[in-house]
Amino acid sequence: MKEDIFSFWSRIADDAFVHPDDKDIFARVRHTLQTDCLPICFVGPLRTAKIVLLFLSPGYSKFDTDQALTAHGQSYYRSQRMGDGRLPSEADHALAHKWWTKIVRQFDPLPERLADQIAVLNIGAYHSVKFNDWHMLTALPSSRVALDYAQQVLFPKAEQGERVVVCLRSARLWGLSQGVSGSGECYGQALFVPATTQGGIMHRGDFRNRVVAAVRSALDLPVRA
Repeated sequence: MKEDIFSFWSRIADDAFVHPDDKDIFARVRHTLQTDCLPICFVGPLRTAKIVLLFLSPGYSKFDTDQALTAHGQSYYRSQRMGDGRLPSEADHALAHKWWTKIVRQFDPLPERLADQIAVLNIGAYHSVKFNDWHMLTALPSSRVALDYAQQVLFPKAEQGERVVVCLRSARLWGLSQGVSGSGECYGQALFVPATTQGGIMHRGDFRNRVVAAVRSALDLPVRA
């Protein structure tokens, strides 16, 4: 891995809308990504989280644009980029809080108690209402850093059972597969690729139950909620 993901994100100015390594790509290529927001490809305690959930890219609301212009918002993003923060509270970002608590409720009926134990990692770092810029993922250094971190750091640890990684969106882009039947695949001990809806909700069935059990075990929660 050429550069650690946390080191990479430490090199962006607090008020910058584009990472310096990505600027040339944005200047050359047409896209529909939001460049009036603060970019970030992960939230939550990615350095230490027992559970990491893989998605594609962050969504967008007008709040993201407004937040980017405030000292508080810039400070919040700087803190998140260090990889030690909690998942966003309702006060931090109401829509982001609503989204992640819905996702985490698949694993525990009281998701907010897990805000400091679960992280979300995206391939893309730039906000969008509906992601259509697939070509940018191969071009942007920030996306390649995210993929490198997942494939070279997270995946080996999950396969060895040191962390639990659950891919809830865009498995093929992460270099993963849902298996021959498409119902789900587990690599090693704890790298899971369940079948999901586009919104990251796992299909019900034995494989989902297996993923939930692994997550709850890693979090020292009773196996059945």
